[in-house]
Amino acid sequence: MDTGILSLGSEGINLINFILNELKNINARFDQVLGVIANDRVHFDEKWVENEQTWVEFKAYSEEKWAANDARWDANDLRWIANDARWDANDARWDANDLRWIANDARWDANDARWDANDARWDANDLRWIANDARWDANDLRWIANDARWDANDARWDANDLRWIANDARWDANDARWDANDLRWIANDARWDANDLKWIANDARWVADDLKWQINDVHWLNTDSVLDGLISSFLDFKKDNLKFDEFMRVKIGALGARWGVATENSYRSMLESILGKSFNVEVQNYIGFDETGKVFGRPDQVELDVIIKNGILIIIELKSSISKNDLYIFERKVRWYESKFNLIVDRAIVVSPMVDRWAISVAEKLNIELFSNFEDLHLEFRKQRKA
Repeated sequence: MDTGILSLGSEGINLINFILNELKNINARFDQVLGVIANDRVHFDEKWVENEQTWVEFKAYSEEKWAANDARWDANDLRWIANDARWDANDARWDANDLRWIANDARWDANDARWDANDARWDANDLRWIANDARWDANDLRWIANDARWDANDARWDANDLRWIANDARWDANDARWDANDLRWIANDARWDANDLKWIANDARWVADDLKWQINDVHWLNTDSVLDGLISSFLDFKKDNLKFDEFMRVKIGALGARWGVATENSYRSMLESILGKSFNVEVQNYIGFDETGKVFGRPDQVELDVIIKNGILIIIELKSSISKNDLYIFERKVRWYESKFNLIVDRAIVVSPMVDRWAISVAEKLNIELFSNFEDLHLEFRKQRKA
């Protein structure tokens, strides 16, 4: 073997050294990428555990409070039923009292007939006036009681209004829980993206490891096969490395664009320039403020790209990547814009180079037109149809 290596000459030895140095540099790059990904994984896992614990505590506290509140409302309803029964009994007593007054008047009529003398009749008449005044006093008291009853009825309606206010607050809290759930799904998608990057890096390390074993095997071959095999392996590795670099560039570029890196502004500028100058179409980058919180669950700024041509209203969303949650938010933006300006949107369009496979069926359900890489979109759509 020593004679074979010496026959290579200085050029062959320099070439082997160059290849070994290149492999060391590549291994160092892979180790750096794996270190960054490992640190990100630890950070995401800690945040996820913390959020899970907070959510469990909040859920237990909320269920306990609602159970106590429902019990109080049940007791209040029973008190109102008892109160209505007391009022019914009171009305029956008043009816009986009226009958007694009728009987009393009949007795006074009979008494008047029995008195023949005028003086006796006047005395009886005076007594009847006294009784009549007493009856009017009783009638006044009855009106006072009736007014008090109306006051109690008004207070009951006020309590009912407060109960509806509490019910609305409960629905607001429910909407906030759904928004928090959407944010958790976004974080989950990010964790899966990081996991994909780790698998890519792992595959790259295996490729580098296989190449190292090939180089190790080359040392045991004769000189000619060593040189030919080494050069061929190096060329194949360079090709694979170029493909891997291109793949990593596309993936990392897409992930960066997902958070709004440059692409959206480029598309928006292109639309404004082409449609506005060449086709006389009005293109607006509308920025408004949602005071009701219909879009994001709380008051916040809303941004939309609006196209108007001959009375046709089109709203476009330009994103570097789109997920199922993004489509639901876009649909709420469109409905908010319609209610704010009392208009009907003719077309809702989303343009994105990367579309989550779960977002395709959501776009079809919400009647949103989706534009992306045609082959990828068509393949995912066929998979969902088969499922």
